[in-house]
Amino acid sequence: MADRLDICTPRAGKDGKTYWTKIGTAWRSDKGTQLVFDALPIPDSEGRVVANLFEPKPRDGAPQGGGRSGGFSDNLDDDPPF
Repeated sequence: MADRLDICTPRAGKDGKTYWTKIGTAWRSDKGTQLVFDALPIPDSEGRVVANLFEPKPRDGAPQGGGRSGGFSDNLDDDPPF
């Protein structure tokens, strides 16, 4: 199992398929697993709150090793936006 996992919650699409929305990240350590939520799951029609842990999928153009670019450019020579 990976040291970092994505926390995802299922949601039903209009086409009847299940889609997974990432709502946080989990890290395993020698003391247990730490969960960090960026959003909270909404209870389903039966009142249950469901969240699953998945190994992260590599994304095209994303930095490897769990880094988060946040959508910002590393180019510091660009003009300021004002």
